[in-house]
This record gives sequence, C-alpha cells and structure tokens, in this order.
Amino acid sequence: MNPFLDVSTLTDEQIIEKLGKAYTYLYDQSKLGHNPTVQSIRVIIRALEEEKEKRYQKMMDDEFKRKNPKDLDPIELGKLQK
Repeated sequence: MNPFLDVSTLTDEQIIEKLGKAYTYLYDQSKLGHNPTVQSIRVIIRALEEEKEKRYQKMMDDEFKRKNPKDLDPIELGKLQK
C-alpha cells in the first residue's frame, strides 16, 4: 500500500487518469530539477502501474478460466504397468 494514495480504492478509469497526470507532473518537475518531488511522483506512478498490472492479470486469469474451465484440472495418466 502506498502511503500517499490507496490505489486499491480507485476505478480503472481513475487509475488511467491519475497515471496520465502523474507522468505529466513527472516530466514538468524533471525539467525544473525538483528531485525530491520527482522521486515522490515515481513512487505514486509505481503504485498505480502495479495496481493496473494486477487488475489486468486478474482479468486475463478470469477470462482464461471462463474459456477453458477444464484446462486447470489434473490430467489422469492412468497406472504404470510393471
């Protein structure tokens, strides 16, 4: 959890919107040389990107399970002959 922002409470649209703003602020502050501010913005960007990736991965896993419900079941190979 990020100390500046609880990203888990945001919607997907809010995450994308905040990422756009954060990258804009990062660019502006980098040009001005405000390194502490740049580092803080990077922390927020990292948290937003991680949450976005986590949600995307969950969506892909759910889609896979929906389309291929039996693919994750154990494969029955039978018994070995002596």
